[in-house]
Amino acid sequence: MDTRELETLIAVADAQSFHGAADRLGLTQPAVTRRIQRLEERIGKSLFDRATKPLQPTIAGHRALTEARDLLRRLEGFSDSVLGNTKRHGPFRLGVSHGAAPLLAAQELRSLHQTFPDMSLSIKSGWSAELLPLLRRGEIDAMLSLDGPNGIVGGVQNRDLPASLSPQTLLDDEIVAIGPKSSRPHPTTITELAKNPMILMPEGCTFRALGNAWAHKNGVEFTSVLEVSALELQIEMVAAGAGYGIMARRFCQHSPAANRIKILDIPGMNWGMAITLIRRASSSDLDDIIDKVGELVINAGKASDNPHAKMLSAS
Repeated sequence: MDTRELETLIAVADAQSFHGAADRLGLTQPAVTRRIQRLEERIGKSLFDRATKPLQPTIAGHRALTEARDLLRRLEGFSDSVLGNTKRHGPFRLGVSHGAAPLLAAQELRSLHQTFPDMSLSIKSGWSAELLPLLRRGEIDAMLSLDGPNGIVGGVQNRDLPASLSPQTLLDDEIVAIGPKSSRPHPTTITELAKNPMILMPEGCTFRALGNAWAHKNGVEFTSVLEVSALELQIEMVAAGAGYGIMARRFCQHSPAANRIKILDIPGMNWGMAITLIRRASSSDLDDIIDKVGELVINAGKASDNPHAKMLSAS
């Protein structure tokens, strides 16, 4: 198989058009079209849905893209091994969920770059439900996730992840209620909390859904809600005294506003979570880099370890 056809497949998918891929590759559009057609003829399946705008891969196309990315990366590694080049280089694409982001901040990323100076690092941030499909399709090589209650990652039970993905629990965490440190007295029950203004993420956020469910179970609801679209902004507004919030404990403890907020002890509002590193089984050639990410996250977590958020051994 001509690797140029695989490179063209990836270019068309990334550009979402034959014309855009031609520009990226320095080819004419007919040349790009011919390469994709030859690949489709060899496979016996259409790889792109020509009726959609922008152009989207078919189911077979998604599978082909996953294999193409893996194959090209492994071929590059094969050349390095033959030439005796043991230095890691080329792209490493890491997804980081919003809830886990403070554990892989500038200091940790700088350390990762110093360990693998020739590696081109690409960070994709988002919610776990957005990152998991990218990982399954091979568009990222690993992801750092804040699991939901009962080990749910992106809407999938951790234990039900496909065999192509390998999860590793790094740290435990929990979702808690938070308030401004300056406010006195703080609410001590969900009923008291519901009487206060709440700073929450939009509907669909796991943190908010957990809070709403507990409030409804206790016959109350949050009636004064200010929605924000960023977790750090939520913490800052709580710290400023604009209201109360629901947040991951470790996120709070690693926030620049940590000394201006208070984690509240409200019965029923401490849902167990976990910081999980998920890798693709086919990315074993990247294990040393992914292992380093895990090590950095665990070390960062030591700063927030306490009786409520102890570090777990990797599993």
